[in-house]
Amino acid sequence: MVQLTGANVTDESKGTVEVSRSGSVAIVCLKRRQVDNRVTQQMAELGAAAFEAARRDRTVTGCVLTGEGDLFCTGGDYMSAGGSSAGRLEFATAFNDLAESMFRLGKPLVAAIRGKAHAGGFSLVTACDMAVADTDATLGLPEAAHGLFPFLAMALVKDSLPKKVLFDMVYRARLLSADEALALYLVNEVVAADRVLPRAIELAACTSAFNPEIVSLGRDLYYGTRNLGPAESAQQARFALAAALKAMEEGAPRP
Repeated sequence: MVQLTGANVTDESKGTVEVSRSGSVAIVCLKRRQVDNRVTQQMAELGAAAFEAARRDRTVTGCVLTGEGDLFCTGGDYMSAGGSSAGRLEFATAFNDLAESMFRLGKPLVAAIRGKAHAGGFSLVTACDMAVADTDATLGLPEAAHGLFPFLAMALVKDSLPKKVLFDMVYRARLLSADEALALYLVNEVVAADRVLPRAIELAACTSAFNPEIVSLGRDLYYGTRNLGPAESAQQARFALAAALKAMEEGAPRP
């Protein structure tokens, strides 16, 4: 089990991110249990570093994102950035960089959700490729009930939900049950709490026997073309296919 630290000494009150391994799967854990694993700028930066390290590590074939204890995460803690606009913008940048590092991972990424996945925590779930939740988990965007709006979360969540469902959740601060999230394809499986992490690890390892370069090319194509038009997407798909066929040929056994 490895606890990441940044270039400077970290502040324990601002939480941390811990990385452990289960076979070829890296488990990235948000650790700030005393405040429901709410993400600080320090945690966002450490999380981005963890995913970047996993991307570069050829022995890692997949990742799991989870939270310490019996819950996932209840959002970003922008108050930890202080009272200045500059500090809060730095926090927002760090949180967005965390999401970008998840998109760039190039390997399967599965959320292991126990308990609450709210606000920014919910957005991190939608940034993962797949998700496993426990039977008592709740997911949603309750910021409006606390005097805010899901500004950062909206950018990630909007592509994962029909508009009417999204605004129903936002305007009414309505939380989804695990079964509702399953019906909306926000999670892939609902299991008992003690099975959440083991099952997420199994799913993250599902491509471990595949050609990692081809998996990475396909995943990168998805995340790289989400905001492109059909013609541009098709063009990028051509290049990805050519690269994958080359990788397949290079990896084939010699006669």
